[in-house]
Amino acid sequence: MNNAPWDQFRRHARHENLSVTERQTTWLHDCLKHNQNSAYGQLYGFEHIQSVQDFQQQLPIVDYDNLKPWIDKCASDERYQLFAGEVIAFEKTGGSHSGGKLVPYSEKGLDDFRHALSDWLAQLVEQFHIDRGTAYWALSPAMTQSTETIEGISVGGGDALYLGAEYLSAFAQISAVPLTLSQVTNVDDWQLLTLYYLACRRDLRLFSVWSPSFLTQLLEGLQHRQRSLSELLQYGGEIAGHQLQKDQATADIYQCYLESGDTSILWPQLDVISCWADASSTTLASQLMGYFPSITLQPKGLLATEAIITAPNRQNQPQLCVDSNFYEFIDEQGDIQLADSLKINHNYQVIITTNSGLYRYRIGDMVQCIGFQGDVPLLCFTGRTGVVSDLVGEKLTESFVNYCLSPLKGFAMLCPDSKSLGYCLLLDKRYLQDNKNAVGIVEQRLNENPQYAYARTLSQLVPLSCLPLEQPERCYLAWQCAQGKRLGDIKIPSLMHNDNWREIFQIVE
Repeated sequence: MNNAPWDQFRRHARHENLSVTERQTTWLHDCLKHNQNSAYGQLYGFEHIQSVQDFQQQLPIVDYDNLKPWIDKCASDERYQLFAGEVIAFEKTGGSHSGGKLVPYSEKGLDDFRHALSDWLAQLVEQFHIDRGTAYWALSPAMTQSTETIEGISVGGGDALYLGAEYLSAFAQISAVPLTLSQVTNVDDWQLLTLYYLACRRDLRLFSVWSPSFLTQLLEGLQHRQRSLSELLQYGGEIAGHQLQKDQATADIYQCYLESGDTSILWPQLDVISCWADASSTTLASQLMGYFPSITLQPKGLLATEAIITAPNRQNQPQLCVDSNFYEFIDEQGDIQLADSLKINHNYQVIITTNSGLYRYRIGDMVQCIGFQGDVPLLCFTGRTGVVSDLVGEKLTESFVNYCLSPLKGFAMLCPDSKSLGYCLLLDKRYLQDNKNAVGIVEQRLNENPQYAYARTLSQLVPLSCLPLEQPERCYLAWQCAQGKRLGDIKIPSLMHNDNWREIFQIVE
C-alpha cells in the first residue's frame, strides 16, 4: 500500500543529545516563559523563576480542587487564566469510578501530546513495519452527545482534538475501519459494523486499544454474532447508513476461523497489539493474548487525560516522555524527587506540569521505577492513589490489590461487603479451573497487609468469599457506558471502594 499516510508520523529529536536534567530544565523554562503572562503565571511570578528550585519554592503542589476556580474561569471563556491564549477544548475525567472534572487543553499542550504520539508511531513503523498495512484504533460508539460549556467551548473533542487535522487525515487513511463508526449510536450496530470491516482486512498489522477487555469483547462478538456477520459477508446489506458489499472470500475465511478459533486466519499479517497491560489490566491483557499466541503485546504507556507520561520504547518498556511535560515524584517518605534521582524498584506518586495549565499538579497515579533507558526512567503504572477500601482500618490500596490478584487468570475484582464486613472476590466463571485456588492465594497475599491480617485475627473481617459471574466484563462495561463513559476508554479496576458492585453486576441475593 501507499506509505504516505504513515510518513506523517516521524520522530521529533528534541534535545535528545542532552541529559534528562537538561531536557527537563529546558522544557520547564520554555513552558514558564510561554505562559508567564497568564493570570496564574503573574500570580506566581513565572518571569522571575530562574531554576527548578525557584519553581518548587514559588509554586505550590495542587490538586483539582485547588485549580477549580481557575478552570471555572477558563470554562467561562476568560483567556490567559492558566496559560497563554484560549482554551481549545475540555475533557471530562474522574478516574475509573466517577466523572465530573474538566481538564483544559491549550494548543501548545496538545502539540506536546502529538509529538509523543508521533514518536511512538514512528517507532512502531521501524520496529514492526506496520506501514505495510492498516491499523485498528479503538473507536467507541457515540452513546453520549458531545457537550459544550455555557460559552460554547467543546467538552470532549474526540479524535480530531487529540490528533489535529494533519494526523487525523493520516489516521483515516490507514484505519482498518471507517472513522465514521464513532458516530454510530447503537452499540449492536457499532459492533457488527466493526466486526464486518475487521473481518475484511487481511492487511491488518496493528490493534491499538486502551483496555484489553475492549478487544476481548469484539473477539467474542465474532462468535456471538456469527449468523448476522456471515449473512452480511455473503449478501451485503445496510447498517446505520453504511452500505456493506458482499465478500464471499471473506465469508469463507470467516467460516474457517469459526471452526478453528485461529485469529491468524483472519489477520495473517498482524504484528503487534497495543493495550493497557499494567496494574488492574495485567490479567485481562493475559486473557486477551490467549487469542493471539504468536503476536507481540506492547503495553500501553501511562497516558492520562491530563497528560501523556510514558510511552513504549523499542524494548516495549514504558519510558518517561521527557520532552512533553515536566515531572516531579513523591517518594514513599514524602520527599520530592526529579526524573534524574529516581531509584529502581521504588514507588512514586506523579506530579506533572503541562502547557495546558496544570502546574505541579498531583495527578493521582502511582508508578514504580523499573530501570533506565540511558538516563531516562522507565516507569510502570501500579495504580491510583486515593482508591482505598477501609471497612475496619485495613486501608487496602489499588496498587496492593493489583499485586494480590496478579496470579489469577481472566477477570478478577475485589469488592468490599459492608454487610458482612469482609471482601468478595468476583471472578469469571470461564476461568474457574485456572483459578481453583484463588481464594487461598488472594487471602494469603491480603494478609501481607498488617492491618488486614490484624483485622482477620480479631475477626473484625470475615474470611474472603468468592462469587463466579457470567460475563462480568460485559456487565461492567455496560454499566460504565450507561454513566456516559466512552467504551474504548473504560478501565476495569481491580478494587471497588464501595458497595455498588451488586448493582453493577446485577447480583440478586
